[in-house]
Amino acid sequence: MSETNSMLDDLPVTNKEEDAFQRYPFASRIASVIEESKSLGSFVVGIYGKWGEGKSSVLNFIKKDLEQKDDIIIVEFNPWLFSNEDQLLLTFFNILASEIDRPLKSKKEKVGEALLEYGKAIGAVGNFVGFNGKEIMEVLGKKLSETSINQYKERVNTALEEVDKRVVVIIDDIDRLDINEIQIVFRLIKLVANFKNTVYLLSFDDELVAAALDGCYAKGGYDYLEKIIQLPLRLPKAQLSALRKYTLDAVNKALNDNGISLSEDEIYRFIEYFDKCFLRLITTPRIAVRYTNAISFLIPMLKGEVNVVDLLMIEGVKVTMPGIYNFIRDNSGLLTRDYSESDRFTNTYHQKIEDARGQIEAHIDVYNHGDRKIIKQIITNLFPNLEEVLGHQSHSYKTWRDFYKGKRLCSGRYFERYFTYVVLEGEISDVVFDHVTEQISQHDFINHQKELMDLFIHMKPEDVALKLQFLEESFDSETKLIIALNLCLMGEYFPEKDSGGFRIMAAQQQMAHFILSAIENQDETERMTLVKKILGRAWPMNFAFEIWRLLHPNSKSKEVVLLDTELKEASKVLYSRCKKQYSLDQLYNHLYDAHFRYMLNIGGEIEPKTLRNELKEWMESDNSNFMKLLCAYSQTTYSHSSNSSRKSLTKKYKSHFSEEFYKQLSGVMDMDFFFETSVLLFGDHSEFSPESDIDELSEEQLVGWFQKIHKTNIEEV
Repeated sequence: MSETNSMLDDLPVTNKEEDAFQRYPFASRIASVIEESKSLGSFVVGIYGKWGEGKSSVLNFIKKDLEQKDDIIIVEFNPWLFSNEDQLLLTFFNILASEIDRPLKSKKEKVGEALLEYGKAIGAVGNFVGFNGKEIMEVLGKKLSETSINQYKERVNTALEEVDKRVVVIIDDIDRLDINEIQIVFRLIKLVANFKNTVYLLSFDDELVAAALDGCYAKGGYDYLEKIIQLPLRLPKAQLSALRKYTLDAVNKALNDNGISLSEDEIYRFIEYFDKCFLRLITTPRIAVRYTNAISFLIPMLKGEVNVVDLLMIEGVKVTMPGIYNFIRDNSGLLTRDYSESDRFTNTYHQKIEDARGQIEAHIDVYNHGDRKIIKQIITNLFPNLEEVLGHQSHSYKTWRDFYKGKRLCSGRYFERYFTYVVLEGEISDVVFDHVTEQISQHDFINHQKELMDLFIHMKPEDVALKLQFLEESFDSETKLIIALNLCLMGEYFPEKDSGGFRIMAAQQQMAHFILSAIENQDETERMTLVKKILGRAWPMNFAFEIWRLLHPNSKSKEVVLLDTELKEASKVLYSRCKKQYSLDQLYNHLYDAHFRYMLNIGGEIEPKTLRNELKEWMESDNSNFMKLLCAYSQTTYSHSSNSSRKSLTKKYKSHFSEEFYKQLSGVMDMDFFFETSVLLFGDHSEFSPESDIDELSEEQLVGWFQKIHKTNIEEV
């Protein structure tokens, strides 16, 4: 994680050089008006703006300018620090007295002393609440026996006139006060502290303050403000170009601090989204700060685990449109579904599209027309699979592969990371996986298989297989070759069956396809060398046979990886390995029936006479070997069901013996001897008439099916 802190503090700026939104000229003009004003009375300037628009920064700029003037005294007062009216009034006059006394020590009558006396008198009046009439008169008698409140005020005004300096009282954040406190501040300015040579510089959200004053004044809060504020000024709107530069600079810094570089395509996708959708929603500097702070916080946590552009986008939604963010977060199934064209012309397809469109539009119809348009653009950018739902084109399977490879939000396997901010337990960290991939793409682990397996010890094999399958197109041929050679050593790591008991496209078979793809990526002149190397090391033997099987084209449309002569040579490599390392018993016990049959068929072509004798001796050594050989040359069927606990159950059985199986068996076995053995062990069941080729067969029925076909072939001869 980066040590650099990219967080922005959201504090108001002070210096002209920090002015990212060109407010300094506006502030400088206000300072000039205050300085040049000839009015001897109290003058009130109001700077109106929403929270986060930069009012405090403008006040700082004004203060900076005025501090350079010898005839101006700056007094800052924060009314929201005080809990009641008495405390607020007394503190105001204490602060005012303190600030004014310092530069006026040489005057005959200190202004500060007059202010303090006035403040005490006002404080006494404030303390009347809760006293009865007699007590009030006693307090007033003691406090005002020598001088009335008006006389105190006149003394303050006279002193302010004599010093010939202008006092500028700055009061910020008035809109943070509660209704009662807001009313107190304006009574203070209007009735109590309207001294001569005094300027009040106020900043607040006029809508909030006017609403707070509405209930107290018959003509409404705005009418009251008009009576108090002599110079109402609306804070200049931050220029769109300035907001854009400020935000993008902060985004760029966050990326640089974390060592992240975006490709040209990624930059274009983000900038297009930012300019078309997001920019108009960043209406204040504070929103820009909140957005950039969010991504600065999350990027170190999710670096390498998600798509950075998608993260930038979804965090923008969270800051500017929290309702849409919540909708996206809570609707993974709806938003990441594959709305493909495979069933375009069916009622199911149209119903699926209409249902999805209805759910999405129900959530965005509450927004105005302009925002709805933006929201649709945001959603289709984050979820391209929804373009079909929202009236655009759909995407191919290859694009879905790209979504996964790109760690996109629209990929169901990555969706949750964008909202949990962690790699969930049981998932593979992409940072860790990328490190492992780097290791197995640079080193051949043929003599370090334990170290190879240790790299994957905390990863689910199914997830590893899926990731490699989706990422295979991103590897160049040389990298893919080394990965494939290492995968050959990991057959035991990858399950031969999926969770439902199926072998088709289980993790091990997926890796066999990856290895085949690596072979296809090599130059034709190099393929045979690679195939020999792979078939010589692939383990376990079922894995080796699965790779061998894939090398054989099963349709005219499939690319021919090896020539017929090369396939025969590859078959010899595999057969020789089997014969050299294992007995027939070991091969039968470790190989699937189909793979055992493949091995025998290869031997029948390479050394038919030798293999026939070996199989005859094998059968004679153990009567059970007859049934093993017959099972190897018959159809295996899998049935799947669920029990009462809804667990999937898989049953494997023999269901079919065909003319093709008979033909293959005859290539490795003396069929007369095999028939005689069947009769000797099971009797004659050749009258068996199968009703289907999918029902489970008993041993006698399977033997009978073989016997029937054998007799038919004998009769034809």
